[in-house]
Amino acid sequence: MKCPVCQTDLPEGAKFCPQCGARVGEVEEPNPALLALAEQYERRLRENPRDATTRFNLALTYIRLKRWGAAIQQLELVCQQEPDFPDAWFHLAVAYSNIGQKEKSRRLLSEFVRRFPNHPKATELRRRKFGAVDTYPSTSSKLLSQEVEVSDESAGKNETGTGL
Repeated sequence: MKCPVCQTDLPEGAKFCPQCGARVGEVEEPNPALLALAEQYERRLRENPRDATTRFNLALTYIRLKRWGAAIQQLELVCQQEPDFPDAWFHLAVAYSNIGQKEKSRRLLSEFVRRFPNHPKATELRRRKFGAVDTYPSTSSKLLSQEVEVSDESAGKNETGTGL
């Protein structure tokens, strides 16, 4: 069996990939409609690689397919192309959490709250003061137990240091 994220060969009975830390579980057959949708977004990106919205939608499709590594690649590109795209930052943290990189997820969530203090998800994170979030439909109500470093002072300011 291979890791669904990095394609490393896995030892018998492994629950996590020894290479990238991704969770390894029962393999389910991918939804053909989601695969077709991913192909459609990939085709659009070949035509217009700077389209951050299409790239984000492709990442969301990869998340639904549990292709966390591919989702991370696309979301990192969205964050580079459009640094003011809050949902890209949030879902990037979710994807890292799902491959077991909780510390990276916490750092990204802290950055998300710092950059977008008035976003509803940032408000919720500050309210709950949790460190990583898994919004995949089967675990949407789960918030992981680590705290986000969010001070009350920084919570009300945007990246220029002024309140919105």
